Amino acid sequence: MPISSHFQDDQQERTTKSVRLSIVVAVMFFILALRLFYLQVVTADVNVRLSRENGMQLRTIKSPRGLILDRNGIVLARNRPSYSICVLPYKVKKRSEIIRNLLKIRSSNGKAVFDSMELVLGFSQAQHRRFDPGRLKEDVSLETVSIVEEHSMELPGIVVETESRREYTTGGRAFHVLGYMSEIPETQFDSLKVQGYHFGDLIGKAGIEKQYEEILRGKDGQEYEEVNAYGKSLGPIHNMPRTDPVPGGNMYLTLDYNLQTAAADSFPDTLKGSVVAIDPRDGGVLVMFSSPSVDANIFSASAQLRSKNWGSIALDPDLPLNNRAIAGTYPPGSTFKIVSAAAGLMSGKLTADSHMPAPCYGSYRLGGRVAHCWDLKGHGSLDLIGAVKQSCDVYFYQVGLRLGDDIINNAAKMFGLGQPTGIDLPGEKSGWLSGEADYNRRFASRGWVWTRGLLMDMAIGQTQLVTPLQLACLIAGAGNGHVVYRPYLMKEVRSSDGIVLAQQSPQVMKTLQMDSLTIATIRKSLFEVMAAGGTGGRANVPGVPVGGKTGSAENPQSKKTHALFMGCAPVDNPIIAISAVLENAGHGGSIAAPVAGAVLRYYFANDPEGKNVVTALAEENKKEKPRTR
Repeated sequence: MPISSHFQDDQQERTTKSVRLSIVVAVMFFILALRLFYLQVVTADVNVRLSRENGMQLRTIKSPRGLILDRNGIVLARNRPSYSICVLPYKVKKRSEIIRNLLKIRSSNGKAVFDSMELVLGFSQAQHRRFDPGRLKEDVSLETVSIVEEHSMELPGIVVETESRREYTTGGRAFHVLGYMSEIPETQFDSLKVQGYHFGDLIGKAGIEKQYEEILRGKDGQEYEEVNAYGKSLGPIHNMPRTDPVPGGNMYLTLDYNLQTAAADSFPDTLKGSVVAIDPRDGGVLVMFSSPSVDANIFSASAQLRSKNWGSIALDPDLPLNNRAIAGTYPPGSTFKIVSAAAGLMSGKLTADSHMPAPCYGSYRLGGRVAHCWDLKGHGSLDLIGAVKQSCDVYFYQVGLRLGDDIINNAAKMFGLGQPTGIDLPGEKSGWLSGEADYNRRFASRGWVWTRGLLMDMAIGQTQLVTPLQLACLIAGAGNGHVVYRPYLMKEVRSSDGIVLAQQSPQVMKTLQMDSLTIATIRKSLFEVMAAGGTGGRANVPGVPVGGKTGSAENPQSKKTHALFMGCAPVDNPIIAISAVLENAGHGGSIAAPVAGAVLRYYFANDPEGKNVVTALAEENKKEKPRTR
């Protein structure tokens, strides 16, 4: 074949290949152009939105928790700002490198800010919820925040979260009333998530914080914020939808913090027990102190400090977390003699002038049993008022035998004993009233049965169990004479603007079936206990007629008795009722009465209403004194 012909064939083949390649390239560019047209024109709106979403995230705006204040507006629980160093797991690509960088951070004094074990544990726990901030270090200083922010380029996925922590101004004085808060456990989170809680949120665990969690908590808001590739917030996006948080309600309690402090200061540090004071006119709780106590701020500290203190608290044999005012149950001892006296008067089996067949010579015999009086010298022959004044056991042994368990228990139930009061606090116990049927049922496994000898013990308060709060309600009713109000702590709820959102109305718990003569006899008996020769004189208040009753209850845990006292003032129209129970402390008149007396004296010397009563009584006494020339 000629050379020219061969050259022409090669040229034609190259031309064909070029055309084919050009067509392929043209088709590829055409497809790319179509794709660009689709992305930039057809789906432009969608892609712009997706692009924006890649640089923004939905952030929860925590609602400020409501304050807790006393009846006079003194703040008992408030919020303080707190900073936590957190990790966003989905932003972390090189975990080990970030941990190394965090470990390099030093405070101004050269101390390492982070601990290696702490970081490894924090990162591991955060992995379970990749899109939620996981805390690595809580409640850090502003200095630490600044250092972390300065190194943000080396710490992708590490963010600073601003939180709110609870601060209690009362220390341990009102711990059992206010309660405390802690982080929602992982096991409970899924059930609470539907209620609007988020991972890492705090929730009320005891006291008012738990009882009124829904009111105090408020409602969180939401907003979109712009974030960079490292997960750092660049601020809110203003043209996006936003839901403002609703602050929690500010709660005003019936509690009087100054009076609460007086009770705490008067209570011996070495003893366990409780002091409760209420307003007999509506049931508002003025004082509720339980010892030993705990500083609730421990639970608002960082996890490291919490764990350090929790062990000693949880293992303390004195059980400082127990609110003895509502969950401590004790034999009422001789304070119960007021119930026995009221039962006898209402049944018509006793009068103020009733004497028992056997005078008190220090003991009383029933069959083969000899039951002693607290005063082994004896009190001789006494009427009802004298027996209450001297707290004579022999007299009330015979009252028990005369009345029987049903009559005594009916009176006890009338005053609210043996059943929960319904106070607005979690964890209240009901106590126990004993009696033949209940006793036989309770101790059937031990083979114990009710006897007439137990009637004697019942009348002097040694077979029952009551709480200090129930004792305060008992004396409030005895002084009031007509009703026992249900005790309560929440007085009212106000918004952050001061608008009243809710108020508590007094509720009658029990109506007392006592005629005027019975009321007068009970009040006279209570007054005589505090008079010269009575057992409760150490709780007296100058210028104010106080009514009260002491008690010393035997218990199997100690050779010493529980010391009890309950009182009200002024006795014929009381504005305050109080009970004090000190465990394994001795006699009520010498141990419990002084504690209650300190609270009563503070109240009438410093509370405006108490001072008005003192002034009115002084003026009344002046008018009654005859004029002399």
